[in-house]
Amino acid sequence: MNQNILLALAATAGLVAGAGGTWFAVSSFSNETRAISKAEITAAIEADPSLCPTTLAPPPAPKTSELVIPTEAEALAAFRKAQESSPLVWDRDQLPEVSLTLGQCDTNNSGPGVACMTRIKLSPEAEPLARPISFAQSASGEWVATPY
Repeated sequence: MNQNILLALAATAGLVAGAGGTWFAVSSFSNETRAISKAEITAAIEADPSLCPTTLAPPPAPKTSELVIPTEAEALAAFRKAQESSPLVWDRDQLPEVSLTLGQCDTNNSGPGVACMTRIKLSPEAEPLARPISFAQSASGEWVATPY
């Protein structure tokens, strides 16, 4: 048989099978839905309290004396080094004009070190960007920045 005829037969068989499967799934569907009342929800939770998830207590906030936070000069040097090694930066001539201001810092939940909210200006006339950046100290004591 011609290849086009076989293709047409296969497509027709697929359409028929898909339509039949859809009809079978929809034909047994029931529209009998109703809203569950608050009393029924309360009764179900009282009967089995495991249905209601427990609230997780937030982890205790670290004391600021425990956090090792880079100075703005160290943070700027680490950010510039991260930008220099990034394959996403295409204008390497702009790096000397970058300025960075540290905001609130806290422990980094996704890795070592601290995560800080920063304000970054890519040039003196640019609008400042608020970005979270994590900072960690390497074994040599040098700060390493990881922009999110």
